[in-house]
Amino acid sequence: MTDLAALADELFPGAARTQATGPGAERPIAWVRVMRGRVPAFDALEPGDLVIAPASALAVVAPAAAELDALVAALAAVPISGAILAEGDTDGEAGAALDRAATALTTAGIDSLRVRRADVDGLERSVIGFIVGRGAELERQASLLEAELRRRALEGGGVAGLVATVSSFLGRALALEAGRGAPIVVHAPAEAPGAAAEAARYEGRAAGRAGAVALRVELPSAAGASGSLLVLGAEPPSELARMTLPRVAGLVALELARDEAISGAVDRARRAEPMPAAGPPWVVILARQREPGGEDDTPAARDAREAARRAIRLLAPARRMNLRGDADSLEIRAVAAGELAEAAALAERVGELLGRPVAVSRPFSSPADRPAAEGEARATLEAALALDRRPRLARADRLAIYRMLGAMHKLPDGRDLALAVLAPLLDARPDVRRERVETLRAILGHGGVSEAAAALSVHRNTVAYRLRRIEAATGWQLADPELRLPLAAALEFVQEEQI
Repeated sequence: MTDLAALADELFPGAARTQATGPGAERPIAWVRVMRGRVPAFDALEPGDLVIAPASALAVVAPAAAELDALVAALAAVPISGAILAEGDTDGEAGAALDRAATALTTAGIDSLRVRRADVDGLERSVIGFIVGRGAELERQASLLEAELRRRALEGGGVAGLVATVSSFLGRALALEAGRGAPIVVHAPAEAPGAAAEAARYEGRAAGRAGAVALRVELPSAAGASGSLLVLGAEPPSELARMTLPRVAGLVALELARDEAISGAVDRARRAEPMPAAGPPWVVILARQREPGGEDDTPAARDAREAARRAIRLLAPARRMNLRGDADSLEIRAVAAGELAEAAALAERVGELLGRPVAVSRPFSSPADRPAAEGEARATLEAALALDRRPRLARADRLAIYRMLGAMHKLPDGRDLALAVLAPLLDARPDVRRERVETLRAILGHGGVSEAAAALSVHRNTVAYRLRRIEAATGWQLADPELRLPLAAALEFVQEEQI
């Protein structure tokens, strides 16, 4: 069974822990109870329960030393398996009260853990999830970290900010190395004991001091390994670290590549072609042009790319669009003058010529912002290309949507659950199944019968008839908002070739 030590190691790394001695220490956890700011503080309390005590509730239940001693004595008499002291938004006086509570618990033979969490309900959910399904809760924690890293990346946190976030999350000193072992970023969370010393030992390797590495994860790269994330220290890595680091290595690698691309673009900006005269604003249009090696390096492929570039140049005059690079570039990169709607229409025509998805940045008004806009368009294109159903035009203002849709496919049993949701729709001949799925996609994706009919290139009466048949066969009422969202999500998991 789980005890407080396992929670400290895996779920709350870096949290301050006080360990009691004697027969009452390290009891297994039976269940979780949250202390409320009232008397009685618990609706029920049984032997082996883990108590979550928010600082705000302690201030009500045990405002003075006498009440605190009585409370701790009652907890020891149960006896409980341990206590988590949740700081929340505490001031200095409340923090001192938590210190006194930790001391009193230790004296009474009760282990305690002090965490910086204001969301007590979320804290309770995490602990119960860990007790009931350890692996699933660790997966959820890793997903929460991924989401936080994406948010920080979109806010421009940079590589150093992402490494610091992972380091604080794991409660361990963390290093990011370049391909040949040179440190790029080293971070030690202030709240983790010994982390600063481990970081100093690692950085002092050149002076002959040995810095232990507990875990090394290579960053993914199209050209092979070009860097590593390292958990520093001699202590073995937690299960959370082993699960999390490989998942976030790709995000760190993307941010590193983005920083390098922007730096290179800034260096080239001084000798770049002038911006289209019809702007500002301007918008970057970007698409894949070739893959290095193989057929794309043949003379015939290069001639075809040259022909495509000539056709793209004819789509708009030079004062409206400037095509950059050449036929050997990995990307088609263009800067278009005008608002986003105008640039999007031009980008769709570029995509039709290339037969590939195209990304557009958000509009920008200063030539100095062009490198950042190129990086933004590149990140958008990569996120769109990772989807099973790729949009023909990927917009940078929808980057978070593309990443959210991509993350959906990491859900455990997602495809099986999607097939179960769609089972009433799929109970038919193959041709009928395909027609039903095609119609449902159009209805959910375009909002109304007329719009869906236009997308399917059929008469609106045909769509209305198919819709009635779908509802009759499945028992669904597609106007019900509780059905539309899960059905749309299920269709994201299941492709036509899987039906």
